[in-house]
Amino acid sequence: MKNKNYKAFIVEGQAREPQIIENLQQVYFRNSNFKIITLPAGLNIYMLWKKMEKDDFETGIIEVLREDSKELEKLLAGLTRDDFSEIFLFFDYDAHQDNLPDAVNGDAVLVKMLANFENETENGKLYISYPMVEALRDFEHGICGNDRNCCCDVDAFVNYKHISSKHAEYPDFRKYTFEIWREALNVFAMRISCFYNKDDIFRYDDYKTKVSPGELYLRQREYILKEKIFILSAFPEFLLDYFSIRFWNACIRCSKRQTAGCSKAV
Repeated sequence: MKNKNYKAFIVEGQAREPQIIENLQQVYFRNSNFKIITLPAGLNIYMLWKKMEKDDFETGIIEVLREDSKELEKLLAGLTRDDFSEIFLFFDYDAHQDNLPDAVNGDAVLVKMLANFENETENGKLYISYPMVEALRDFEHGICGNDRNCCCDVDAFVNYKHISSKHAEYPDFRKYTFEIWREALNVFAMRISCFYNKDDIFRYDDYKTKVSPGELYLRQREYILKEKIFILSAFPEFLLDYFSIRFWNACIRCSKRQTAGCSKAV
């Protein structure tokens, strides 16, 4: 029997992330010839790493999740890894200190996870939101940043959900339209260019060559050493990776960064 065509979207939480995936399905994948299955892991990236480390990453992510959750076991009933053409993982950077003894080990975990999950057709491709999923709504229409929404202090992570909600122009992920997503993508492209110390916005070919989840984390280390994180959402990153240059040209309208009183943290 021919394998089915499913795509697995593995997410950290059981509330906001499934809302985002459902919205993405409605906006971008409504007429696709595949089915998306959202799998809320109920684990942060460090907890998931611990589970996979037990057998030196020999067990595939689909089976690890199936074994760990009765709910996911039901969602995956009758399906194997071969039924999924692609696997995407969306997790937060925000480290829970009760799951990691120190930042050094946390760094090693992320490096290993990003190296292991770097191809969606094999083990899966991991995207990280900095500092967490709410980064998606933390932007202002038409500008790259204004200091407030460029970086977040590490010691302010606990308040980030409230801060991002207070300032968000579009706080409800369930109501994102194509136009809202296009604005989020446009701002993301400006931020990425700033992150790479570029005044001009990346061209598509340069972006595809130079920007990856692993490379983004290596650059984030410069901020982490200063107890900061550069705010970047995983979901615009995923969309710009997934679609072609035609999508890029339709969404990325600016040629230079637009700022409002911005000063680089690094």
